[in-house]
Amino acid sequence: MKKKLRVKSRMIGDKPNKVVVAIHGWSGNCSNMELLLPSFNLKETAFFFPEAPYLVNGIKGKYSWSYQTPEGSWEVEEPTQLLRDFFTGLFKQFDSQKVYVMGFSQGGMVCLDMVLHLEHRLGGVFPIAGFLRDPESDKKRCHINQLSTPVVICHGKADDRVPADYSRKAFELLKGQGANVELLLYNGKHKIGIECIRRMKEIIDIN
Repeated sequence: MKKKLRVKSRMIGDKPNKVVVAIHGWSGNCSNMELLLPSFNLKETAFFFPEAPYLVNGIKGKYSWSYQTPEGSWEVEEPTQLLRDFFTGLFKQFDSQKVYVMGFSQGGMVCLDMVLHLEHRLGGVFPIAGFLRDPESDKKRCHINQLSTPVVICHGKADDRVPADYSRKAFELLKGQGANVELLLYNGKHKIGIECIRRMKEIIDIN
């Protein structure tokens, strides 16, 4: 049976005209990112919290966006298609340029390796404490339609799980390919800094 993503949603206001999609990290779940909702304090906004499809070590409530196959590679095609299906449905309801996507840790990797390759131009993409699966590859890092999309890569300077250099590398690659990208480093370890939320709100409020 084909997998389906579980997606929680919260509607703020009677007629939401903007969307925030928040993608959790490894061993997280959709409820983790829902806890951020009060920090945004946005009006007329729809929030979506997709949950990764794979259990971590069979533990309920802990999920991953990929898993290691018996051959040692990491499954990426199925979760990519699941997320594409989700965004396809979302773009039928909302203008894609009013959709803002954030992801933390493994969710940041999803932003960098999948979300930036969507054909519909987005309002903004915010990978936080993330990484690229194959940083040494010279492949295109985003769809041509996303080159003008604001991309803010955020990372704690003292991150002891995912080194900040991973985000520096992603920033350099995207900038070198002409993307509208900035790098925001903040004090702290493996967390979502208030600086990230503040910068996201600035970009969302502009549009």
